[in-house]
Amino acid sequence: MSEANPWASPPVMPVQSPAPERPVRARVWKPGAQVSMTGGLPIVSASGQECPLWVVAAHGGAGATSWARLLGAGDAGVGWPDPSGFTRAVVVARNSFVGLRAAQSAAIQWASGQVERVELAGLVLSADAPGRPVKELVELRKRIEGAFPRVWLVSFQAAWRVQLAWEAPVSREVRKVLKDLSVIGKEV
Repeated sequence: MSEANPWASPPVMPVQSPAPERPVRARVWKPGAQVSMTGGLPIVSASGQECPLWVVAAHGGAGATSWARLLGAGDAGVGWPDPSGFTRAVVVARNSFVGLRAAQSAAIQWASGQVERVELAGLVLSADAPGRPVKELVELRKRIEGAFPRVWLVSFQAAWRVQLAWEAPVSREVRKVLKDLSVIGKEV
């Protein structure tokens, strides 16, 4: 006669994860590539705030508010806009490991179909420090750039450290990005 061992725990049955709340339709970004995921940036209601172009921060401190003010665009903060109609969005991030990984995650989320009625216009990568980019991050940046239709690299803007970006003198480099994005915002 075999009795249960009083010192042993009863077997634990595996718990199944609940099914996703809504089906995710995959978008094809590059030939043959399909991506799906759950989680990512929150999707925030933008109804009643129709903008032809939204600025999405891939992470906190990415500069979304500064870029949105400079562009006269919608500021979605750290989240995707959920407009009532069609719109475009540009993702902004710092050119650092954390910023690049956050931009990659945002691109995957968009490509998986979780962000509806939003066309991805591109990525603005702002330098996180003066000087040349860190060599170890260049390869990661090049891989991530492939997920975006357009990428703008912006060098460190020293004036933005002592003034609000939209009140500081605008460099030629920033003017070029603003011009490109203004055209994109008008194409909707």
